[in-house]
Amino acid sequence: MFTLREGKMEFATRPLSENLGLEVLDADLANVDDEAFDAIRAIWQKDPLLLFRRQNPTDEEFLEFSNRFGEIDVVIGGSRPSKRTPELLYISNLFSGDGNLIGGLGNHELVWHTDQIYRQRPASGSIFYGVEMPSGVGMTSFCNTAAAYDALPEDLRTRVNDARAVCKYGTHEPLSSFMRKQKSKTWHRYIKSKKETKAIDDRTPPATHDMVLENKATGQRSLYFSPNHTSAIEGMADEDGQSLFDAVIEHTIQDKFIYTHDWRNGDVLLWDNARLLHHRDAFDNDLPRFAKRTTVFLDPEYFAVPELA
Repeated sequence: MFTLREGKMEFATRPLSENLGLEVLDADLANVDDEAFDAIRAIWQKDPLLLFRRQNPTDEEFLEFSNRFGEIDVVIGGSRPSKRTPELLYISNLFSGDGNLIGGLGNHELVWHTDQIYRQRPASGSIFYGVEMPSGVGMTSFCNTAAAYDALPEDLRTRVNDARAVCKYGTHEPLSSFMRKQKSKTWHRYIKSKKETKAIDDRTPPATHDMVLENKATGQRSLYFSPNHTSAIEGMADEDGQSLFDAVIEHTIQDKFIYTHDWRNGDVLLWDNARLLHHRDAFDNDLPRFAKRTTVFLDPEYFAVPELA
């Protein structure tokens, strides 16, 4: 355990694993003043994954805390927004009294991915509040792409430094040979009609992003890609692009870069999609699960941010 001090405020933290994640101790996210926020942001800048246990914010408090990091996005896709507050997403396998799902993403496996990389302007900060989270199932794994970048072999680093990935929401032809084997697990949209599918496709044209991002404040670099959203490497033939992309995935998704989180009720996780991939295990649909999430445009003064395509 150690303490990080910023100005007059300090928080004790303890690592979640050897090379990824910090639990921030004795913080109440429903009551964060300016000094406390500055300290939390500084800790998040140092580590891409933060955990806060035993939280119980109201929707208003959760949104206020999220909005301190930047504008909250209204997400397109599989998650379902609150009917009252579209910035607040519900992630759940529960049904309402009228027989409709109250949240998105159900109980199936969510393969390795990066949130919103298919957007022209991705919101890269995810803030996830586990309200009802059965322990030991539906665990979420995170992969540290900053550590993976630092450990790249020199030849692969040279190849990926200038590479740009073409990304599309719901691509049916993923570039990764690994993802082509996983296609049946990739998309569970809960789309009700072809009209709705077309509306989402029209709102999410292909986006192209650098595969290496740099935090201008710290100089830290990280790999930025999503196995299930990438359809091509800009300027490369499919065979060459697939070779490069598969090599990056194989290097990155190693146990030494991964932390797996076993949820508890009241957990709040902050993760930076510019420095992480994540994956969720499937779980028994008879086990009730309910969470709330916001997705935030992080401040480029403090975080690496994907530039406009």
